[in-house]
Amino acid sequence: MRKIILTFSFVFFLSYSFYAQQENDLLIHLDEFEVSANTNKLYSELGRILTVIDKQEIINLPVQSIDELLDYAAGMDVRQRGTGGVQADISIRGGSFDQVLVLLNGINITNPQTGHYNLDIPVDLSDVTKVEILQGSSARVLGVNAFSGAINIITEQPHKNELSSRVTWGSFNTTAQNVAANYNKGSFGAFASASHQRSDGYMDNTDYDISNAYIFLNKRLNNAGKLALQAGAQNKIYGANGFYSLAYPNQLDHTRTFFSAFTWHYDLKNWRWHAQVYWRQHHDWFELFRDYEGAPAWYTSHNYHQTDVVGGKLTSSYLSAIGKFTLGVDLRNEHIFSNVLGEKMYDTRSVPFGGEGVFTHQANRFLSGVYVDYSKTFNDLYVSGGAAANYTEDFGLQYFGGIDLGYEFFDKMKVFASFNTAVRLPTFTDLYYKSATQLSNPDLQPEKARTIEVGIKYEEHKWGIDAGVFYRLGDDVIDWVKKPDSIRWECKNLTNVNAYGADISFRYEFETPFIESLNVVYSFLQLDKKADGFDSKYALDYLKHKLLVSAQHRIWSNLVLTWKASFLDRSGNYSDFETGELVDYAPYFLLDGKIMWTDKRFDVYADLNNILNTKYADYGGLPLPGFNFSAGIKIRIQ
Repeated sequence: MRKIILTFSFVFFLSYSFYAQQENDLLIHLDEFEVSANTNKLYSELGRILTVIDKQEIINLPVQSIDELLDYAAGMDVRQRGTGGVQADISIRGGSFDQVLVLLNGINITNPQTGHYNLDIPVDLSDVTKVEILQGSSARVLGVNAFSGAINIITEQPHKNELSSRVTWGSFNTTAQNVAANYNKGSFGAFASASHQRSDGYMDNTDYDISNAYIFLNKRLNNAGKLALQAGAQNKIYGANGFYSLAYPNQLDHTRTFFSAFTWHYDLKNWRWHAQVYWRQHHDWFELFRDYEGAPAWYTSHNYHQTDVVGGKLTSSYLSAIGKFTLGVDLRNEHIFSNVLGEKMYDTRSVPFGGEGVFTHQANRFLSGVYVDYSKTFNDLYVSGGAAANYTEDFGLQYFGGIDLGYEFFDKMKVFASFNTAVRLPTFTDLYYKSATQLSNPDLQPEKARTIEVGIKYEEHKWGIDAGVFYRLGDDVIDWVKKPDSIRWECKNLTNVNAYGADISFRYEFETPFIESLNVVYSFLQLDKKADGFDSKYALDYLKHKLLVSAQHRIWSNLVLTWKASFLDRSGNYSDFETGELVDYAPYFLLDGKIMWTDKRFDVYADLNNILNTKYADYGGLPLPGFNFSAGIKIRIQ
């Protein structure tokens, strides 16, 4: 029945909007509005700071995975449990890993089971052409769960005819291969990529094997807009040494991801239409004891999960002399099969792909949302405001909204201020996960945020600076908490967490032949938690100080050296596994570098990471590797 309602609503809204658009033959020139050829643009930059990492930066930086790339932005805390992009938790401005909305080419791919798997994306880093990062609540436009921020990962778009191949070798017997093809002719374009990487791991049970396949097709239609289809698949298996409990160093995680999306964009006179439908399936096969090795008698089965997300979104914008008006409808169904999460099923279901277990539980929720937004530039003043509502049967109706203001003092300097609210629904793990040391809560309510932000943007030809301060009030924040005399963590709406801080990004372009650019990023964060009598598992582990300094040097005409120095100071503590005593996180310093020779036909490169061999961990007790390197070559045929 819900599928029928979803389909009918989508078709009705599309038909009505198209009819209204055909009736309107008034053409108004709108030079004052911000217009972008990129329909995947995450958010307007006129009233907020939108951090963009472009293709050339991605090529030059000493990174091998998407999670490592994200760490270059202000306000980002990327906590790795291993290398090679096996798994990392993303935090923006002190929010939890479940409070960040992740999109692929504008499609919401956030995992409803847990944010641990939000970066299970079926694309290789070399397929990424741009990353957009929005800090702060943005649910009024992007939808529920854009609590502390949002990330949009944009892949290569068909715009040329080229075949490329890349091979990389590195420490710990790490190898990686990628083959990609880009084709464009007339109104049709195609991009396809396949990649594989594996490693023996930097210590016991940190090996991994990852395969990706991805395709993007687009077609311009005569007088009917532009269509795009993307699809991908990923298979990832990795040793998870102590990932979720240091008491069990022989864990294994095996995930599979399937994704497809269809989008349509159409501009005619004063109207803009954008529609999308998508499907994402994620399989998680978790072994607390890898291959049952050393398993006690009570451990009789691994954990199996399968999530299916189906959604559709339609937005319609009308541009007039009095402003831009946007109406959007967002529908999304989230379902999980599991042997531990959800309500008990009457009939069991076999785990696919040869799993030995059966699904005994399931859960489902249907989200329906609508939003309205208005924006207008009055000479030097930009105003944008809107409201949204989201309904689910379990949590009822949730409202959120906000306003963004920007003022251009002169051509090179802008100031902005914003106030936005957001809502985040509990994940299936929050609601249903139970173990000897963890107890979920099926009665959880959505958490809420109110964020105030002010800042300044200054752009010269050779240099620029973005700076902002913010204050976020979190109500009914979901956290895993524990009483001092208990061994069990419980998921509760007990914790109110208020966050305040500042982010500064500075860049300078030099004219000297030796040094081309210098970038400095600094973030400060302070969290104020009120949960007397409880110990917090996640809320107070945050990156208090983050300083990054990176520079690019042109050593020879085609030879480029890029390096990054970073200082990180994390607040909070963790229990030492050997002694059981609480240990404070120690600040640490990292130095990374990349040297690359670039020509029209090929690139030759070498990455040097943790050059100083620093001992550090993003999670207490899970050490990350010391000095390591990789080297490779990429060949292009046009």
